[in-house]
Amino acid sequence: MPGNSYSRRTILKYGLGAATAFPLVGLACPSFAQDAVLRIALSAPPTTIDPHLYNAIPNNALARHLFDPVVLTDESVKSIAGLASSWKEIDPTHWEFEIRPDVRFNDGARLTGEDIIASIERASRISTPGNFQIYTRSIKKIVSEGRTLLIETNTRDPLLPNSLSRIGIIKAQFKNATTGDFNNGSAAIGTGPFVLDKYVPGDRINLVRNDNYWGEKPAFERVEMKVISNEAARIAALLSGDFDLVEELPHTGSERVEASPSFHIVRGMSNRLVYLAMDQHRDVSPFITDKSGKPLTKNPLKDPKVRRALSLAINREGIVKQVMAGNAEIASQFLPAGQPGTSSDLQPEKYDPGLARSLLVEAGYPDGFRLTVHGPNDRYINDAKIVQAVAQMFSRVGVVSAVDVMPWSVYSARNNKGDFSLSLAAWGTNTGETSNPMSATIATRNAEKGLGGSNAGFYSNPAVDENLKKAATASDDATRYAILAENSKIIFEDHAILPLHREAIVVGAKKSIQYTPRSDQFMSVMAAKPITASRT
Repeated sequence: MPGNSYSRRTILKYGLGAATAFPLVGLACPSFAQDAVLRIALSAPPTTIDPHLYNAIPNNALARHLFDPVVLTDESVKSIAGLASSWKEIDPTHWEFEIRPDVRFNDGARLTGEDIIASIERASRISTPGNFQIYTRSIKKIVSEGRTLLIETNTRDPLLPNSLSRIGIIKAQFKNATTGDFNNGSAAIGTGPFVLDKYVPGDRINLVRNDNYWGEKPAFERVEMKVISNEAARIAALLSGDFDLVEELPHTGSERVEASPSFHIVRGMSNRLVYLAMDQHRDVSPFITDKSGKPLTKNPLKDPKVRRALSLAINREGIVKQVMAGNAEIASQFLPAGQPGTSSDLQPEKYDPGLARSLLVEAGYPDGFRLTVHGPNDRYINDAKIVQAVAQMFSRVGVVSAVDVMPWSVYSARNNKGDFSLSLAAWGTNTGETSNPMSATIATRNAEKGLGGSNAGFYSNPAVDENLKKAATASDDATRYAILAENSKIIFEDHAILPLHREAIVVGAKKSIQYTPRSDQFMSVMAAKPITASRT
């Protein structure tokens, strides 16, 4: 429940006895000070500790600290060894993963193949909006033989190792645990580099280093994460010295950070596309009316001319320069042109309000209409400002737009259910090609097949669905990428969604902290290291 907190400190200290394999703060650490604490200001709140409930960056980033996946990814999202030390594709529908023999959960229990199977099955079974089924839908059967895991897929799935990097592994005994069991800590038992100490939903998360972690040990004994969604407050929190790392450092005030001898800014570019989703499912959309406020008898967003008009009304260059202060790049598709599964024929839509008005006239809306643009106000970089800017741009071409923003904890569930007419959304493409965002945000919704779980506009195009099916069964990467490139052209020429920009990564840090940003925008304690090994 919001506002409740749960501390595992007592359980960890006393419940496992004096011989516990997971010591807390105060025990010896050969390289760093006894009180090595990393304090992080988060820009958006993780909404759950449950690693299989809701597929969102804040949740996944937090889960990565507690629950290892079978396959890990590095800062460029390249697959690297995780719980599996190696893997290979035996034939088009069979994979073999060798599981490390030296892995234990933080309660001391040894990891088994059954734990991995139970975790993948649980992630496949949970069908809430924004679920993880997109990563497990190709799996037909899993068999554990000693330290070897054999996975059979329905069709060839060259992305299976990358997909498995999204699934946190829990103990099999918690396969039927509720999300509440994870949030209160009782089921939050993982093999990760940290142990959960305290979780206060929407406010803070405290972690304790797992000194018996099988992999590289984190540099810090304790981590204290605090959610500070207000931009000015995050800047102040860093400059006051209260925090070592601040994610999504806003442009306003960043010059003070750069000018300070005590702080520095770490920059990178993410793979997350920020876009607008549009209701293309209902005949009458709930937040669209005529100019007098009366409901329209048909949904204008079903008309490709209207969708293109709205796209032409958006000054993307203005958003990047003014709203994002240059910390973004204009986008025309899920990944920059030239990357696997992208179309060389797609260019960013040019701002053309005159043509936008003409298209609205052609579509039968010479007087325009009224629309509400929805978005979060504490999730994406400058999200509320982006919504406001887009609404003003729409209004200039005759689509008089109101703004309704709300906390991510409320917005995310509503948007994934398709409650809104036009909404701000984003997707990080962490597979290195475009089948993943297409399957999640564009494919026709089909819970049984694990498709369209984040398709907020309920867009449906049989040609897109057929191409995704062909790409999934392609015999080689070149063929698959060509099919996905064709799909990219279909999707964005049809204005299935309206791409805006890709976010830059801007992290504020003390100069005593070295940080390597990840392209998936995960705030990772493992990517932070003290520049000096001791403090005075």
